[in-house]
Amino acid sequence: MATHTQANKTEVLTFRETAVLKLLAQGLTNKEIGSQLFISLNTVKTHTSSVKQKLGVVGRTRAVMRAQALGLLV
Repeated sequence: MATHTQANKTEVLTFRETAVLKLLAQGLTNKEIGSQLFISLNTVKTHTSSVKQKLGVVGRTRAVMRAQALGLLV
């Protein structure tokens, strides 16, 4: 049942949140992510916070680890 719940959480990630998450996984800083995606630093922070909340984790590293476990970073 936990896996089903986790899968439902990942379905609500937006396209942009997924893009930010993939760049987080590559080790980019918020500034670098903003430059790559042509978005402001505050927008990167907002997307990062949203991803962490939706995945139910605290911290960028844990968000990447959860995303990898759920197969989001293919």
